[in-house]
Amino acid sequence: MEEKKVTKKEETKREVKKLSYEELENAAKQITAQAQNVAKENQQLRVALQQASLSNMYTELNFKFKVLEFASAFTPEFVDRCVKSIEETMTPPPEEKEEEEAPNKE
Repeated sequence: MEEKKVTKKEETKREVKKLSYEELENAAKQITAQAQNVAKENQQLRVALQQASLSNMYTELNFKFKVLEFASAFTPEFVDRCVKSIEETMTPPPEEKEEEEAPNKE
């Protein structure tokens, strides 16, 4: 067993070598290219997720309107929750006024 340990240590010593400047530069370029590809793929996945979320929101909204259409089949509490949810979905968020938040420069 000791012979195997020694040979493994010798092998790792042989494998360890310093990279030249060109090899390091090539490795850095490869890593940069990989990072750019990953960033591009990440952006594409974000767009796909956003589209899927939007599609899901519209589908959910359609179901909520169906609940209102057939309100007699549901409990009044559930119908009220659907109405509130529809109102929240269809009401645009209030616009923040930057003029009020920014200090006057006089």
